[in-house]
Amino acid sequence: MSWRVVRRTTSVFLALLRQEVQMIAQYRWWLLAMQASVVLVPLISLLVWRGAIAHGARPPVTTEYLTTYLVLVSVVTMLTSSWTARFLADSIRLGQLNAWLVRPCSTHLASAANNVSEKLAKIATLLPLVVALAIAFHSDLELPTNPIRWLLFCWTLALGAIMVFSFDFVVGTLAFWWDDVTAVDRFRQLITLFLSGALIPLSVLPAAWGPFLAVQPFGYAVNFPIQTLLSQDAASIRDGLAVQAAWALAALVAARLTWTRGLRRYSGAGA
Repeated sequence: MSWRVVRRTTSVFLALLRQEVQMIAQYRWWLLAMQASVVLVPLISLLVWRGAIAHGARPPVTTEYLTTYLVLVSVVTMLTSSWTARFLADSIRLGQLNAWLVRPCSTHLASAANNVSEKLAKIATLLPLVVALAIAFHSDLELPTNPIRWLLFCWTLALGAIMVFSFDFVVGTLAFWWDDVTAVDRFRQLITLFLSGALIPLSVLPAAWGPFLAVQPFGYAVNFPIQTLLSQDAASIRDGLAVQAAWALAALVAARLTWTRGLRRYSGAGA
């Protein structure tokens, strides 16, 4: 790809990003209410776990680990999430994809701009709530001071976001073959909620599940980025980085294949 193409693509992306941010800004109160509900779930989990520990429960992780994990999980889940599948599927099913196929920029770029812009708006409303939660439980927070750990955290967040976005794109492109992908999308969301660690830390699941949890992709969206901050096992982090990179690459390849093959079937007539 030439420098001119990169510069033009960046310019188009930034223009789409500004447009999306301006549109999302009109729903700022809705965003605030939604992010408050996002923080509420890990807060309830945190209170339940702390209550159980106070009454003698002995989970396989420390109170500090659980507290830090559940304070961070809402931010990590939001930053690696994607909601492209439903909109892309509707665009394919209704024939609205035609407009993007004749424009000088792709629907991929528009979906990415929408994803990034919503995350920027959400993080602006979510961070103050998470900071308040962190202050309330500051005595049990256990965050590293080593900047390398934080750089790894940011890297794994980026790879996790790419992986989730690509898998979400794959689900959306199934509309080239199926009339309705809603059931597939909802099943994927349910599986992701449990296996990513967004609902409960994967570290508290039975030890026998360990080999499966280490290779399945969903945990590398939420659980693994937090692990880069909390785990003291350098070998497991190194192995996790390799597995996460492999899944991100596989997701990108799958998204590319389903898109190119799906376009060959696309009639553009709409439902």
